Amino acid sequence: MGIYKIVQKLIGNIEPYGDTNIDEIRIKNLNEHIELTRSLILDLIEVAKYKDRYEYSIKTLGTDAYKRLLEIREMIDNELM
Repeated sequence: MGIYKIVQKLIGNIEPYGDTNIDEIRIKNLNEHIELTRSLILDLIEVAKYKDRYEYSIKTLGTDAYKRLLEIREMIDNELM
């Protein structure tokens, strides 16, 4: 089982159900999901700041994080626009 599936099981379902009692729980789950996602994105932003370093391994990590953030931004723009 991958990390994503483990996190899904830990946080719980976030898809709206249409029953107030169930959706109250899912709102809490959604907030946990949002906070985790936000924290992970902030981690990527911190690493992306190293993209212009001269040390190869540091630059590689920074560049990879930067490229992935651009991909995430594009994905969001395409889905929400």
